[in-house]
Amino acid sequence: MRSFHLPGRSPVFATNGMVATSHPLAASEALSVLKNGGNAADAAIAGAVLLGVCEPQMTGIGGDCFALIKPAGDNAEIVALNGSGRAPMAIDPGALRSNGLTKIEQDHSAAITIPGAVDAFCRLSERFGKIGLDRVLAPAIKYFDEGVPVAPRVAADFVTATDGLPETAKKFFSNSGAAFRVGENLRLPDQAEVLKRISKDGRDAFYTGEVADDILAALSAISRMHSQQDFDATEATWSAPVTGP
Repeated sequence: MRSFHLPGRSPVFATNGMVATSHPLAASEALSVLKNGGNAADAAIAGAVLLGVCEPQMTGIGGDCFALIKPAGDNAEIVALNGSGRAPMAIDPGALRSNGLTKIEQDHSAAITIPGAVDAFCRLSERFGKIGLDRVLAPAIKYFDEGVPVAPRVAADFVTATDGLPETAKKFFSNSGAAFRVGENLRLPDQAEVLKRISKDGRDAFYTGEVADDILAALSAISRMHSQQDFDATEATWSAPVTGP
């Protein structure tokens, strides 16, 4: 047993459910999803999406999603979902090497993959969720629209990252060009609108139409590698997880 007079964390026990995230608001809202009839898959999606405004320097709907799911039942096998971003079809490894690349730096256009998270969230909700994507995304939509106070760790990351952001990104992820400080309210209302469309129309609201056109327009300003065909083909894949002794 640890000394309760010293800093540290005690074990947490529960009988009906538990949520763990890297931000208290995401954990709280995911737990509310459980209390309001959702299951573990619903809660996981709710918390993961909400982290996109709680910790935008770490995650977001423009990224990836990986999940391990244990379906109900003593004999049910664990299922893996790979929602990683795939490289665009136009990328040619040989051409990259001939241009002198020995590795792909994070700020190189070839490092930009097609976002896999939204497709994964939709597939996870459809196969294992209980209450529907509209109810699952409702907490995130609210906070993306109204804003979240910037946490100390997030503010520290903004200090080091803001100067290096492209001007198009600074428009959304800075406070009039300056790094967000602790406690300042960060809103991402445009992403709230995207989430509203996803909650209504599913993955097609992200991978086709106006949202996809907007993403592709931004990518075209960097390179010509990404296409609508890449977005159409994006599909999270189900598989058995890697196991070992």
